[in-house]
Amino acid sequence: MFARVSRFEVPKETLAKDIAGVEATKKRIAAIPGSSGMYYLVDPDSGKTMTITLWESERAMRDSEAAASEIRGETSAAVSAKLVAVEHYDVVAKPWAPGSSS
Repeated sequence: MFARVSRFEVPKETLAKDIAGVEATKKRIAAIPGSSGMYYLVDPDSGKTMTITLWESERAMRDSEAAASEIRGETSAAVSAKLVAVEHYDVVAKPWAPGSSS
């Protein structure tokens, strides 16, 4: 599994609008071949946010670059967010089921 991490700075006055749009963004990401999920993290005090998209393979992640870039551009423009970084990672551990240690 692979992950793309996109970090943003969102003005506090548009943060609620940004959060309200997450479900629509999740649907767009889910429609991309090879998508395996998405997390959206928000620090409401600073306006810093982070999107973590998960991909079944490195190829799927790389093949999704154009679509992901388009989605990032549209969603950040809608709330005047600043894109800080886009990073790529190998996922070496994943969440486990409640009550399980593996």
